[in-house]
Amino acid sequence: MNRSRDVQINEDVDFEALIQNKQLLKGLEQAGYARPSPIQLQAIPLGRLGVDLIAQAKSGTGKTVVFGVISLETVRAIGIHPQVLMVAPTREIAIQIRDVIRNLAKYTPGIRCEAFIGGTAHHSNAKLLKNCHIVVGTPGRLMALLHDHSLITRDIKLLVLDEADKLMSEVFGQQIQYINNQLPKKKQTLAFSATFTQELLDSFQNMMNQPQIVRLTTEVPELEEVQQYCKKISVEKQESESDYSQKLKVYKAKFEMVAELLSKIPFYQCMIFVNSVPRAVELSKWLTQEGWMSGHISGGLTQVQRMAVMEKMRDFKLRVLVCSDLIARGIDIDRVNLVINIDYPREIETYMHRVGRTGRFGK
Repeated sequence: MNRSRDVQINEDVDFEALIQNKQLLKGLEQAGYARPSPIQLQAIPLGRLGVDLIAQAKSGTGKTVVFGVISLETVRAIGIHPQVLMVAPTREIAIQIRDVIRNLAKYTPGIRCEAFIGGTAHHSNAKLLKNCHIVVGTPGRLMALLHDHSLITRDIKLLVLDEADKLMSEVFGQQIQYINNQLPKKKQTLAFSATFTQELLDSFQNMMNQPQIVRLTTEVPELEEVQQYCKKISVEKQESESDYSQKLKVYKAKFEMVAELLSKIPFYQCMIFVNSVPRAVELSKWLTQEGWMSGHISGGLTQVQRMAVMEKMRDFKLRVLVCSDLIARGIDIDRVNLVINIDYPREIETYMHRVGRTGRFGK
């Protein structure tokens, strides 16, 4: 398969040059990773040295494999308490990370990785934590496990922050500081994201020790080979018409344009982003009625419902997923090759994350 330049390397290097662990190499091979991407080539050797690391690369270029490999090279099957703690901003990303780690560790005996997220029974977590070497979780659930002493941290050697710009924002920043304060001071910390600002880099000062920075993108990250188009819609406003009625007309016109695009553009699966949760539900139902099997996902669904929708997408039982920015980041659905933005996102960086749901690993 042809892939864009941003996931290709000029050197004739394979993973055997980066990793000595034969079982891990077999796991990488089985998971379909033949040669490292640029971020993997640069960040894995640094991470294996044990230094603190801040890594920036575009969405879909293999960052999860970087910290997955470093983690699996760090842990030992002996010991009964967690040795690696990974933090993700959403439940879906946490589950996805867990699945990637499990695939990479498929031939590494004795290593256990579990995800701890909101929307699941808290009382069952204590059992899962027994003999769990790699803990993946969302900030709220990890805080709860630390608060009731279910999560023992004394053996943790590595902290990983995925989608670090989101984790260090106002939404999660204090929670991340709390979690970090409960961990051993002597540990390695890795932070990954597609976008980093100077303010974000400064926020790591009290969490990292002279971090190495791997930066593969320009100041304004671009997604090579992903074609982007804008479709203009104009709806005239009547003199006596209220602003609310006008907004309804605009959304109706947008819905109809979405249906037209789906009928004219060849695609496997499509993700549609809407800022309003009620509109996402409405669009999903309307598209299904129009013959496009659609689902929706937002923070308003239970965790069981959210996981069921994601499972349907991955099993190709849905062709269209309408969603809020809950899953604008980090989610891999291999067949997604069309993204539609009904609304512009509220934050500039989120646009890159939304569009990055397609073109995964340079496709």
